[in-house]
Amino acid sequence: MSLQNRLQDLLKEGQALTDFEYNEAARQNWPLEGAKMTEEARFADVYIERVDKESEEMIQTEKASFLNTPLTYVKKQQKEFIYIESKWFEVVEVDGLAIEWDEVFQTYTVLFGFKRQKKETGQLKDIFSALHGAQLQFNGQDGLFDVNLPLLELDDIEEDTPLIGVITSMYRFLFRLLMQLEKNESKNGSTS
Repeated sequence: MSLQNRLQDLLKEGQALTDFEYNEAARQNWPLEGAKMTEEARFADVYIERVDKESEEMIQTEKASFLNTPLTYVKKQQKEFIYIESKWFEVVEVDGLAIEWDEVFQTYTVLFGFKRQKKETGQLKDIFSALHGAQLQFNGQDGLFDVNLPLLELDDIEEDTPLIGVITSMYRFLFRLLMQLEKNESKNGSTS
């Protein structure tokens, strides 16, 4: 299902979209109309876990207010990563985001499974090649791409960015990425 159809379905269900989504849709001449919400409100119902890196056992769940914590948290707590789920991630074909400090490369990273087809490997590699240190690998067992992105490579993320800003930026990045993939598909005359 295309990104436009997923957004239309959300509106039919009575969900609200953000100004960002409406603006991106307008640039594509997608006729979307409905209720609006802020990006911060969008992620008010996230599920957050702090997880031990070594054992992958949950340390503790956190309330949405934890999203006000700066990204530097994962650098200070290097033995854990933060796992975040939201129903809104389904719009951008991701189940959840794992945010951590990568000790080897000394950088903040986000890891996620991206639900795209293997035939898009070349396009995705081209797009991700612009992000220094990005890693992409198709996982045939799960039928998705395992993606590891250095967060500071994204335009609007800094060390002191609160986690809500990090997930909002990731959502925007993935939203635009899907738009680009779908535009390329329609140019090539194929559908997914």
